[in-house]
Parts: sequence; C-alpha cells; structure tokens
Amino acid sequence: MKILFLGETYRADAQTWIQGIERESGLRIQTKEIAKTGGRLARIFAALSFLFELAFNSEKYDITLAERATSYGFLSLLVKTKVRIVAQQGITDAFPENGFAGWYKRKLQRAIYTRADLIHAWGYVMTYAMLGSGASPVKILVKPKGLDLEKYKFFPPSSERKFTAIVTRSLFPIYRHAEILEAIHILKKKGILLDCIMVGSGQEEENLAQKSRELGLEDQVVWTGRIPNSELPSYLAKAQIYIAVPETEGVSASLFEAMACGCFPIVTELPANKAFIDQGNNGLLVPVGQTDALATAIAEYLGNSEQYTDGIISNRIFIEQNCDLKTNMSSFYQTYLSLLKQRS
Repeated sequence: MKILFLGETYRADAQTWIQGIERESGLRIQTKEIAKTGGRLARIFAALSFLFELAFNSEKYDITLAERATSYGFLSLLVKTKVRIVAQQGITDAFPENGFAGWYKRKLQRAIYTRADLIHAWGYVMTYAMLGSGASPVKILVKPKGLDLEKYKFFPPSSERKFTAIVTRSLFPIYRHAEILEAIHILKKKGILLDCIMVGSGQEEENLAQKSRELGLEDQVVWTGRIPNSELPSYLAKAQIYIAVPETEGVSASLFEAMACGCFPIVTELPANKAFIDQGNNGLLVPVGQTDALATAIAEYLGNSEQYTDGIISNRIFIEQNCDLKTNMSSFYQTYLSLLKQRS
C-alpha cells in the first residue's frame, strides 16, 4: 500500500499526523511539498513546478492525505489516488474571508470538499465552513489528532512554583505577540512581574525582540527561537500560564498541549477557543486586540490562582478522554482502510 502526504512537513501538526499514521500502518509515508525559496518570483516558479510535477506524475497511490483545503487539499485533485483525505487547518481555510482572495479561496475549498472521500475537522467549530462549502456531512470526521500523553505530562498547580507564562505560536503578525509584550509591560508598571517564555520563530522575530528591549522586558522575556517539537513539553513544564491572542483560530493543538501540561489558558474570545474554554472556570477569554483586557486577565489569574485549580485539572481530564494520540490515530487509520476497501 502506498500513502502520500501533501503539506508542509516542517510543521508540528503535519509531523504528528504523518508519524501517527506511519506507526499505525507500519509504512513509510511519501511526502511532497512546494520547495521553500527566497523571492516572490522564485516562489511562483516553485509552485508552478510543483503543480506540473503532480499533474504529470504517473505514480498511483492508495491513500493521499493533504493539509489545508485551499492549497495542498485542492492540489491533491491532481494526484492519481484511490482515497483522497483533506484536513482543514483553520475555522475556515478561505482566509481572509473578504475580498477577491476570500472569493477564490472559497471556490477552491468547495472544489475539494465536494470531491474528497474524507474531511478531517479537528473540532466541531470547523464543520460550519465545511458544510457551507458543500461538504457532505457523512464525509466529515470530527476528532482532534491528539497528543502523546506520555510526553505531555501533567503538572498540578503549586503555590511554590514561580509564575511563568508561555507563548508557543510562531512569530507572525496574526498571532499578535506585541500585544502580549505590552500586557506584560502594563503589569510591570503596576509592580506585577511575570516571566514569559516565547517559543518559536518567524518574520516578526527581530521586531519583537526590539520591542521587548524598548519596554524594558529583557529580564522577563526569554526567546527560544524554533525548537524541535520533542522539546516543547519541557518548556510547558516550566510554565503555569498559556497565552495566545490570535485574530483567527482553528482548533489549536497548541492550546491542547498547554491544557495537557497544566498551563492555565488565557486566549482570545474566538469560536474555536470558546468550544473548549468555559470563561472563568478552566480558562479566561479576552477580546481580540485589547491589551488592557489581556493584562487584567493575567492579573486576575495571578491574584486568584487557587480558585482555578479544579478547572486546570478538568482540562487534563478532557485531554485524556478526547486527545490521546494513539487512540485517535488508530481510529483514523481504520477509517482510511475502510474507505480504501470500498474503493478497491
């Protein structure tokens, strides 16, 4: 049996999916992706070369897995395969939702969703965009990829541990790291010192480091740069608070990782987050773009952390019941085999 994966293999989400199915199948999954290059023209040429390669490749596959409906998912239509499976990454993959870009991405999304054999939704909040793009409900599988719970161990809240926040999103504008720095600065002016671990890299790295210096946060903020995903649990173990304030969000694996390890989530008030966070119980929700509200939420937790202990424990229970990597990947693979049997 031959399985192909189309997507950005450097991403932790992609690695989790690939490695999980490889363990279940005992097979080596072949991967294809657009080569990473420098300038705009080089990227266009790489994309056209990739499209040409897929269109004229005579190789046939039993199962093709593809990430993101509007890119590799759509391109999977060029692959000769018995079973085509696509995973949506955000609450919708037609982003931005307005303007010409939103219009043509909705067209691409509809094209693959009406032709795919199976569509992965990592949470129910993703299904609205799928159904709106013509996906058949019977083809939607709602279940998170899951976590290796032997690696993502739970650390119960303890008053003896120094308060440290962690941010594990890539350093791109959409994740609004500057607002997190500003919130930490607001707290500092009030005499509340919070250390923060910033995990990851991205185009905003230099700007954010400069902003950190301008705000006088050099002694509070640690920048790790990009780290192997295998090292992430050790960083989460050092933190008590998880902060993420993006302007849009799918079902966040980063949120699940933090919940698994006992970090208290403070995240933006988006549908994808509200599906898992009960305001004031197992986390705090803040409006997008409101730095003062973020600072207030952080201060609320720091001043009343003991009242959130039950919520933090309930987060771990949820992860164990719904996000076990071995259980979920086994379920996925058996579903793939069932589809393959129907197509053979």
